[in-house]
Amino acid sequence: MTAAVRVLVTAPALVRVASAVVLGVPETAGVALWALVEEPGEEPATVCPQAPPGMQAFADDVTAWVKWGVLALIVISAVVSLGAILAGRIFSHPHASRYGAMGVAVVVLVAITYTVILVILDSITGSGCT
Repeated sequence: MTAAVRVLVTAPALVRVASAVVLGVPETAGVALWALVEEPGEEPATVCPQAPPGMQAFADDVTAWVKWGVLALIVISAVVSLGAILAGRIFSHPHASRYGAMGVAVVVLVAITYTVILVILDSITGSGCT
């Protein structure tokens, strides 16, 4: 009678196995490896990230303030950079125009990074489990 077993590999389990092997405790490594084997039909529990009780409203407020603060800084930086380009052209000051153009490029890169970070944070703390 053979029973099909499935190996469940998770990061914490691999850390336990790796630490047992590194520490040189072979019998602990065998026990840790045995913990990776599960019986057929069992599904691993899905754990979703969740704020501690009473912290979600505070976390939402802080996140909203940071989002709007960074957005305001991006807009202000873009206006100042465009103003530097305009002032450099009007007053024949090529250094101001060059710094303004570099500022616009930096603002565009920061805006792209800002949106990517928001997507990453939403995928980590958003609703549902992945």
